[in-house]
Amino acid sequence: MTSRAQTILITGVTRRVGAHLAEHLLAAGHRVIGTYRHETDALRALIDQGLIALPLDLLERERLAEFAQQVAGRIDRLDLIVHNASIWHRDEDVAANPELATAMYTVHVTSPIDLTEHLQRALPARERDDGHADRQAVFITDAHIDEGEADHIHYIASKAAIENSIRSLALRYAPHTRVNAIAPGLLMFHPEDDAEYRRHRLRRRLLPFEPGPGVVSQTVDYLMACPLINQAVIRLDTGRRWEN
Repeated sequence: MTSRAQTILITGVTRRVGAHLAEHLLAAGHRVIGTYRHETDALRALIDQGLIALPLDLLERERLAEFAQQVAGRIDRLDLIVHNASIWHRDEDVAANPELATAMYTVHVTSPIDLTEHLQRALPARERDDGHADRQAVFITDAHIDEGEADHIHYIASKAAIENSIRSLALRYAPHTRVNAIAPGLLMFHPEDDAEYRRHRLRRRLLPFEPGPGVVSQTVDYLMACPLINQAVIRLDTGRRWEN
């Protein structure tokens, strides 16, 4: 863990990984801003713990500059941006409604890139005398980029696009900002996943267990603490058996 409290922005904190990460960082003493589209019990609990909650819909790209200025009005520095917000649609849904594909690319690729740029203008990260980066941006992608998903081609393609973009973003923002990605695989099942589905998923892993969202928090801690890592993708996967 870093020696001083940091100011952190996380997109999408109302459920699952985003909610857990916000809770973890708040408990560690950091100042956390979290974005949301809809209020949830998890969001209200995080606000009680000190979260600064700001509404943001990444589909509304025209609002991103205004949002960045809103953030700049609440804080005096920004140490870390975690681009966690995500949407997930099957290809059969995209076939019925092609706008869903555009929405995934907007939420996963264009809006996070634009938001990073707007935040740099509103709250500039600066080159430091000690050579360390002043800020870090972390994109949450997906370990299945390496494996492929027959029923989620558009989803995986959009996640692959932003993962590829971290290299270009790191070049643009060096040396004042580091840019990395965390690519989770199986973290936790959904309540509606039945026992057979769970057994099938676990049988395909080299380490057949459900790790939970804490591994993402551990990895964010590591990226915050280690100043050397840049342009890296950290796979959070238990390994895959390639036979079905």
